[in-house]
Amino acid sequence: MDGPVVLFPAHVTRYWARPDIAYLPVTDLEPLPYALVWRREAESEPIRALAGIVRDLGPLPSASPGS
Repeated sequence: MDGPVVLFPAHVTRYWARPDIAYLPVTDLEPLPYALVWRREAESEPIRALAGIVRDLGPLPSASPGS
């Protein structure tokens, strides 16, 4: 294999598909946790509203590798 190797979350293959990049699933790693974060000084009503929506939706169901 030539070139760099970088780990990306599975959703990258859906939202940022590129013909010049080969995304290969890694099947022997635990799922990576995500968190919504922001700088305290940048907090605003829209950010609080988004945080509330994310909190209400809860965690996403686990996806199989490569999905």
